[in-house]
Amino acid sequence: MKEIVEILNNLDWSPLFISIKTGIVATIISFFLGIYAARKVIKAKPWVKAVADGILTLPMVLPPTGGRFFLLPVLLLLFSRRRPVGIFLYETFDIKVVQTWLGCIIAATVIAFPLMYRNARAAFEQVDVNLIYAGRTLGMSEMAIFWKVVVPTAGPLSY
Repeated sequence: MKEIVEILNNLDWSPLFISIKTGIVATIISFFLGIYAARKVIKAKPWVKAVADGILTLPMVLPPTGGRFFLLPVLLLLFSRRRPVGIFLYETFDIKVVQTWLGCIIAATVIAFPLMYRNARAAFEQVDVNLIYAGRTLGMSEMAIFWKVVVPTAGPLSY
């Protein structure tokens, strides 16, 4: 028993904590961005819906290895300190993305975002349009209709 306690005390727990923090932050970002994107796509014209849906779900359609092979060069090309965006972020805000925790969050968000987006879009498509029209006739703003009518209606049923 002493050996197990000694092994646990000597372990480096930082990778576990970094993974947990990254997962939590990426989930929160994906949640809000997914809801926002789903709402915007629902209101868009049909051809915009098709194009936006294809682009936003691309990381979900690609195999995991393909998604990472696509994501890594994009992150490096955009956010490297030798590229204009990376130079601007580092010199203006002292933000370094490549090989940092922020880069991990961006990568995890890109992979998790399509799952939230597809679920939010499917839920918003199931909302009865008559409820939205009723909210408008009662004089509610679009923001109030979204938060007080659409989101509760699209949420899971509670019995």
